[in-house]
Amino acid sequence: MYHIRRVWKVNSGQARNAAKLVKEIAADYSNAGQRSESIVYFNGGTLPSPREDLNRVYMQWTAEVIDSPYREGNKIPPSSAYSKLQELLDNSEGPSSWVEFWEGI
Repeated sequence: MYHIRRVWKVNSGQARNAAKLVKEIAADYSNAGQRSESIVYFNGGTLPSPREDLNRVYMQWTAEVIDSPYREGNKIPPSSAYSKLQELLDNSEGPSSWVEFWEGI
């Protein structure tokens, strides 16, 4: 089993707003049967954390296999939340989003 985590780096003060949009995106994928149910979490600076984790939003889910979302025949669920989320991302230094893969036992 794999644990897959998508990370977004958001502008200061926007973590909660971004997390709400990410939760909407997660529901779209789950409802379309594309993913298991995701958990969404964030730290906007009100909780202790390493400095590099501030203003981050995380969406995490599990999968039995790692499939490309661009595989033939796959239909990515449409979501208006993506364009709204783009407005909240911090593009000032490096990428504003990435995906991490972890193998579970």
